[in-house]
Amino acid sequence: MNKRDLIISIRAARADHIRWKAYISIALRGIVTTNSEEMLPIVHTECGFGKWYYGVGSSLSSLENYQSLEDPHEMLHEMYIQIYTLQKAKLRGGFFTSKRRLLRRRKAEIVSLVANLNDYSKIITTTLRQLENDVLNMSNADIENLINLNDEANLSNDFDYFIKKVD
Repeated sequence: MNKRDLIISIRAARADHIRWKAYISIALRGIVTTNSEEMLPIVHTECGFGKWYYGVGSSLSSLENYQSLEDPHEMLHEMYIQIYTLQKAKLRGGFFTSKRRLLRRRKAEIVSLVANLNDYSKIITTTLRQLENDVLNMSNADIENLINLNDEANLSNDFDYFIKKVD
């Protein structure tokens, strides 16, 4: 993998994230398509960005901006899980609680969660831009060393895993 390939993969990961977020906006408006579940994976390792992060993108794992993507990405999906759960939950009120009040409360919770989700999304897109700049500013030799370093780490992890399996 060279500099060009890394930049292309970072941009594709950012596009995947933006697409996922656009599908959330559509789903929040109540528009459901036949493949909504497929387009909005709940688990952070199953979305396009997550697949990049834990796959091809992991060649950048020694870079600080790469490392700082994991927590906001997990939190983004946590916000989505909470929103999804609230939207799917049936309203259950007590004898003295009106359905209208419950709906207002639920809507306020969802609005707050969406704001948090948007904040995490901004962190992700900004950090991806910074990561792209990090790679653009690296020399070809630095990129080759980075990839070799990560390949060696992966081989070491694979070897450790194999040794544990043999024992």
